[in-house]
Amino acid sequence: MSAPPASNGEVSLEKKLEDVKLDPETKQISTQSSSIAAKLRETPVKGPLKTPLVDHVSGITLPPPIELNADQQSKYDDLLETVKSWATVPSTKGKEGPVTEDESETGKQFILGYDIAGRPCHYLNPGRQNTEPSPRQNQHLVFMLERSIEMMGPGQESLALLINFKSSSSRSNTAPGIGQGREVLTILQTHYPERLGRALIVNVPWVVWGFFKLITPFIDPLTKDKLKFNDDMRQHVPPQQLWKEWLGDLEFEYEHETYWPTLVKLCEERFTERKVRWTEAGKHYGESEIYLKGGNVKSIGIQDPLPEKLLEVETIYHRPLNRSKTQELSKASFAYLFGEMVSYAQKRVTGIQDLEKRLNVQGHPIGLKLLDLLLLREPPRTQTRPLNIIALLQFITTTLWRHVFSRPADALEKSSNPDTPDEYMISDNEPLVNQYISIPKEMNQLNCAAYVAGIIEGVCDGAGFPARVTAHSVGNGEEGELWPGKTVFLVKFQEEVVEREAFLGR
Repeated sequence: MSAPPASNGEVSLEKKLEDVKLDPETKQISTQSSSIAAKLRETPVKGPLKTPLVDHVSGITLPPPIELNADQQSKYDDLLETVKSWATVPSTKGKEGPVTEDESETGKQFILGYDIAGRPCHYLNPGRQNTEPSPRQNQHLVFMLERSIEMMGPGQESLALLINFKSSSSRSNTAPGIGQGREVLTILQTHYPERLGRALIVNVPWVVWGFFKLITPFIDPLTKDKLKFNDDMRQHVPPQQLWKEWLGDLEFEYEHETYWPTLVKLCEERFTERKVRWTEAGKHYGESEIYLKGGNVKSIGIQDPLPEKLLEVETIYHRPLNRSKTQELSKASFAYLFGEMVSYAQKRVTGIQDLEKRLNVQGHPIGLKLLDLLLLREPPRTQTRPLNIIALLQFITTTLWRHVFSRPADALEKSSNPDTPDEYMISDNEPLVNQYISIPKEMNQLNCAAYVAGIIEGVCDGAGFPARVTAHSVGNGEEGELWPGKTVFLVKFQEEVVEREAFLGR
């Protein structure tokens, strides 16, 4: 949890713990006579509001807490142990930082109100841009993201970005450069994962539409689902806390001399209050964010009595799902599980095509998750999403195939038909999924590798290359005698993918 800026002349992004002095009797900050938040709540508003809103409206629905799976919990525990080993925390005090007030003078970014899920609303107004493109603009964005995090209430860990690309008399082109846009995406997706809860975007000119179309392949699928263009904003933000320029009921005027010091002091106060709670609870690393924010949750230092240890019985489900040096996977177990999946998909189908479609649908979410997993396991230098069709297909036939089948695919070919430049073929001489499935004669046209086709389709869609993938049995003739179960996966990309490929290849 980073510290807010100090409210005096020299702005600081970090505040040392020893700088916070407590009164042992009152447990309050000795230099603080009254609460900034309380003053803002009690002061009547005359005319347009010029300060941040302290609380969200009553009756909102907070998102339920996310439970970590075993893999996520293991990564969290490893990271927590690393943090506990740190003796010092790097400081940002230096000649080139931190961000100064000049980036905020025009109100191109400010935090105002909360959406229907209690997320702080972080407004971005490119039409009010007052500086030329430079790293300081992105530093200012990070600075404001940190302030948004400090404005989050108990039980909320994400924010809402409200971006208005409306031009102004001083700024007609509100589209950022592609390089700057990619850097912002990297910051949000890599350094602030899951912090973005919703991005509401309005007044998008054609130049900005082109910008979004170019950077779409670089946007994570989860992030892409959070983007909402030209929606009814009153459905996302309570009207009484939605700025009037966004068709809300809240009259707000950005007056830098009033808004900025108030935001700085409010964030400083919230940060210090959380430091106090952390200290009182015993300074536990990994402390509950809900507890630190004053929510109705116990500190992790207060443990409930553990239940009696249950008798652990080793079953087939306790065996590892990943091959190691000392343990092999049970193919029989996987054959049984896949057979059950096929039997489940076979219920209430109208024919073979319907059954293959259901198998494809079962495999699609696996492909989406495998894409993120395999890219995460790549070395940092190569941890980027494929940017063209060939790179994507090579990733599928090598990295993906080795992970799933412990070997690469047997062939990758492009259609030689000039009428179908959008078609590619991936060959597998012996699909593993067909080796343990018994198919009756009346269904001899069924190819259960449709499940693998769904995985391939999921990877393509997740990487920003939407395609339709189907599995075809080709074990006929002389080749059929050698490979009777040979399957070709026909990958047919959508028209916009081919157009983008041609445009980037110029």
